Formats: sequence, C-alpha cells, structure tokens
Amino acid sequence: MDFPLAELSYIGLFLVVLFVAKWLYNATTSYNTFTEIEQNKNLALATSISGFLIAVTMVYVAVLQGPSKGLLTDLINVSLYSLVGLGLLLVTRVINDKLLLPKFCNKAQIISHQNLPVGIVQFASYITAGLIVSGALMGEGSFTSAIVFYLLAQIVLLIASKLYDLLTQFDLHKELQNNNMAAAISFAATKIATGIILFHALRGGLETWSHSITLFFIDALIALALLPVVRLLTDLVLMPGVRVNKAIAQGNSAVSLIEGSVAVSVAIAIFYTL
Repeated sequence: MDFPLAELSYIGLFLVVLFVAKWLYNATTSYNTFTEIEQNKNLALATSISGFLIAVTMVYVAVLQGPSKGLLTDLINVSLYSLVGLGLLLVTRVINDKLLLPKFCNKAQIISHQNLPVGIVQFASYITAGLIVSGALMGEGSFTSAIVFYLLAQIVLLIASKLYDLLTQFDLHKELQNNNMAAAISFAATKIATGIILFHALRGGLETWSHSITLFFIDALIALALLPVVRLLTDLVLMPGVRVNKAIAQGNSAVSLIEGSVAVSVAIAIFYTL
C-alpha cells in the first residue's frame, strides 16, 4: 500500500488553514472570541464563527478542484488562494455591519446582547460569501476573478436584502433587535438560496470575462426573482390561508422554516437544472 503523502499533506494543510482562520478572526476583533465562547457561553458569536469556519472549508475544498501542478506547487497555491478567501470572508464581517445591517452595531448585538438571530444572519452571510468565493476560485479561477465576482455578488446580495425589506411587512432590523428568530431564519435562508444560484454562475471557472459576467448577471436576476416567487408558492400552495409576512412578524419560526426550506430547495433545483 502506497503511503498517501498527498492526501495527508492536504489534510494537514487544511488543519493549519483552520487554525489560521480562527486566529485571524480573533485578531481582527476588539473582543476575545475564546473568552466569549468558553466563559460567557455566547451562542450568537459561536453561530457566527461556525458559519465563518464552514465557509473557510468550502473555499479550501474549491481550491483543491484546480488542475495539479505537482504536490509542492499545489500546496503553495492552495495556501495562497485559501488566504485570499480568508481575507474576503473577513471583509464580509465589515459589509454585514456597515451595509447589510447598518441600523445597529453588529458587534453590540452579538457581544453585549448575545443576539442569536443576528448571529444566524451572520452565519448565513459567511456561508453565502463562501459559496461566492468558492465559485470564483474553483477550477481556473484567479485572485482577480475571485475579488471581482465577490464584490459583484455583494452588490447583488445587498440589492436582494433591500428587495426583502420591500416585500415584507416588517422592519428586518427591528425584528432582529427584538430577537425575532423567525425573521432571522427567513432572511438567512433567502441569503443562502441566493448564494447557491450565484455559485451556479461561477462554478465552471473563468472562460472569458464577458461570458462569465453575462452568466453571473443572468443568474443574479434569477436569484432576485426567487424571493417573491417563493413567498407566493408558500402562501398559495404549501400553506394556503397562512400569510407568511404576518406569521414571521409574529415570531412564528415554524412558518419561516418552511419558507426558508422552499427557498433553498428552489435554489438547489435551479442549480442542477439550468
């Protein structure tokens, strides 16, 4: 039996990447994540960090899909691309605080109030960013393509967030501040569903800029149309007589879980059929 040098090397590198990711997360915050989780039992922060670590794993696995150029070169390339992915995921935290949820301080909600719904939204933001960065780096993706498509995807996600606010009959920020778990589940699922569809546009690698950007915006339009369609399906077909917006505003997590499941299911169906 041959000694699996390559496999062990990649597993070892992955463990190093995870360690670096957690260290960077802690180093770029004004609070000690280890203290918050171990001593303060901060579930909101743990949820957010869990999304970050899963996203790191998604990026690492995506980078492995590229063509091999020899074990040593592959390990160096995987390390570099993983660091790029880590950087973009850390930028996601700033985008969450300043652009996605600008009406309150994310740090205060996560650390001072241990607001689990906000932690769930951050979890979804990291997973979505992981999908985007993974798609951009998969195959023949480059540093430049990863950054460009990450930024384009963030713009689409911000538009989707505004559309979510327009289509719902409640203030998302207010509901999250009030620890409305139903609103968090609904919004988080919508973000992940959007990320799945955007990943569909990027997973094939960069052929030409014009082709890739065109495909990206076609899928972006599909993703933006997903929310109203899902709400209509949930209202009229799956739960007739139940008004999704009203139920979520009242904190009905059961309804939001069904709506979120439909959104993710539709996104997965689109991913495999288009």
